[in-house]
Amino acid sequence: MTDSSRFVLKQEYSVQRVKRLAWDLDWDVVDLRREEAGAFIDIWITYDKRAEVHHVDDEPIGMRYLTVRGEGRDEVVRQIQENCDLWGHGEARRELREATDRNQKLVALYAAVLTAPGEQEDDLVEELGVAARDEDPGVRQAVVIATGYLPWPGLVSLVEEVLVHDSVEHIRENAAILLEGLRGGGQ
Repeated sequence: MTDSSRFVLKQEYSVQRVKRLAWDLDWDVVDLRREEAGAFIDIWITYDKRAEVHHVDDEPIGMRYLTVRGEGRDEVVRQIQENCDLWGHGEARRELREATDRNQKLVALYAAVLTAPGEQEDDLVEELGVAARDEDPGVRQAVVIATGYLPWPGLVSLVEEVLVHDSVEHIRENAAILLEGLRGGGQ
């Protein structure tokens, strides 16, 4: 397992249920509703102080996820997997392929990106390429935003194509901003 693990919560798994889980597992509150880049983060530490759990309410993309860090993360990961309604990567990709409306596409797209492995998956890049050509500008914009979470070379190339070819000015502008930031120009 990596140094940090991320688990994407399905929308039906409420914030209250996350807080109840923290209570039931005797996690100590470190911080509630810390704001970072438009997201709100609740932070707990396990009773034995061996793992830290962050609940990220990422309002800009409409997703919530848990991250776990620390030497005691394996036990916490098991507890999260047993108790939470989570997106699986394969499930998210299937939903992305089958989505018929904007909301379904956005949720599945972000879930697929947030659950993706560290190594580039060319077939996911291809699926996001389809989304980058969607008739809905909101879906195309989501591909640009999602690349900020998962800057695989194939996705960066896809955003470069969006920069040149998208018909909507603000999407092209956001693609340029993302690419500048990824290249270190935003520092």
